[in-house]
Amino acid sequence: RKLAEEEGYPSPIHETLQDTHDCYHRNLEILLRDPIAEVMIATHNQHTCEFACSLMDKLGIKRANSGVHFGQLLGMSDHITFTLGLCGYSAFKYLPYGKVHEVLPYLIRRAQENSGLL
Repeated sequence: RKLAEEEGYPSPIHETLQDTHDCYHRNLEILLRDPIAEVMIATHNQHTCEFACSLMDKLGIKRANSGVHFGQLLGMSDHITFTLGLCGYSAFKYLPYGKVHEVLPYLIRRAQENSGLL
C-alpha cells in the first residue's frame, strides 16, 4: 500500500477480507465461463468451494474431466478436499518440498492466512 501511494497508483491490496473473497469469486466466474480454460481452484475457503461447485452446476460444467480442479495444502482443509473427491470433483492435495529454511516461510504464511482453520 505504501509503495502504491508513493508511486501514485491505487493499492492492489483489498481493504477487507470480504473484498478479497468477492474479487476471487468474480474472477473465478470469468474463468469458469471460458469453455477452454483449465482452472485450479486453490483455496482453503469452504464458502469459495461451495460457490464454485454451485457455479459449475449452473454453467453445466461436469464435476470430473472438465478442466476444473480443486486443491488444498496437505493437512489443511482436508474435510473440504475429501468431500469434493467423494462428490466426484477433481480434488488434489499439494505438498511443498525443499530445504526447511526454504519452505518454512511459505508454510507459516499459509498457517497465518488460515488461522481460523487451525
